[in-house]
Amino acid sequence: MEERFANMEILHAEDIADAVAYIVTRPRHMAINEILIRPTEQEN
Repeated sequence: MEERFANMEILHAEDIADAVAYIVTRPRHMAINEILIRPTEQEN
């Protein structure tokens, strides 16, 4: 497993926190119902 993911840039807690901060700072008239976060190098 380590070899497979050794060169992949992984997500960090700060990445998720940044997305959450974006969501909670949107105007009240805007609803974000879903968000999908994954590493850009992840295979489908």
